[in-house]
Amino acid sequence: MIPAKPRETASAAGEATSARGRRRALGLLALLGLPALGVGELVAHVYFSERAPDFDAWREVAAPLAAMKQPGDLVVVAPGWADPAARRALGDELMPLRDAARPDESRYAAAVEISVLGQRAEELAGFREAARQERGPFVLRRLVNPSPARVVYDFVDNVAPASADVRVTDPPAACRWNPRARIAAGGLGGNPTFPAERFECPGGPFFNVGVTVIADEEFRPRRCIWSHPPKDGEIVTRFRGVPLGSVIRGHAGMYWMIERERRGAPVTLSVRVDGEAVGEATHADGDGWAVFEFPLGAHAGAAEAEVEFAVRSADYTHRHYCFEADTR
Repeated sequence: MIPAKPRETASAAGEATSARGRRRALGLLALLGLPALGVGELVAHVYFSERAPDFDAWREVAAPLAAMKQPGDLVVVAPGWADPAARRALGDELMPLRDAARPDESRYAAAVEISVLGQRAEELAGFREAARQERGPFVLRRLVNPSPARVVYDFVDNVAPASADVRVTDPPAACRWNPRARIAAGGLGGNPTFPAERFECPGGPFFNVGVTVIADEEFRPRRCIWSHPPKDGEIVTRFRGVPLGSVIRGHAGMYWMIERERRGAPVTLSVRVDGEAVGEATHADGDGWAVFEFPLGAHAGAAEAEVEFAVRSADYTHRHYCFEADTR
């Protein structure tokens, strides 16, 4: 046997020492790295679980929503600030403007709530859960209204010459129906969109009656009948051949950026049935989207009636008044 040379023996010993060092370093790295990896996963889980879905992700709920939603069901998004993203992805077929800009939820027999981030729609708190499905970050629940209102006639749906006419009273003048009017929108802080189909009254473009959408005090859309009071007298919208329930119920308000300054004059809405006053609602700046309800007394249940909504104000400056009503 040939003895190892001294230089070769020293080199082998050094390599063994180096290998032990690498093993200790790897062991230390594993010891410290595993907890760090766990913390990283936890942080990532919290981050992604609390992150709102992006625009494209909303398309994932179209199919399960269509399967769960029944005819007449309302679709509500929770939290409410995600509603525009949902409407962009789901479209008018699943979320029509009439529902998106609803006056409230009382007339709906059922609703499908699309929830993200564990949120719930407060306006559906009294509804009963009938079905539930989870899809990624979304939770869909079909909720049944225990006591839906039966709407006999919706005035907003009937602003057209076949069932309505409009006039101003001082001086007396009829407002002409224009089915191809110029669409006009005031932009941020301006008037809401004036639709192509509207009654046009003397005094300029603001004095018209047509169906539009305003933003309420929570910047929720509200579909309503634009009815800016004239300088003098009233602007009167009359509906003919109206079947009546037991009350006329509705809401009124102004674009919130107008009324939040609280500098304008009150606006009064008078409701008359077959020439008889059944109620008045006065709207003051700051009231927001406010409800009114008038019992119909002896008129209740009539097969046909003439119903007038008359709007006036002591100072018509910036009175962007809009109302909706039904009889139920």
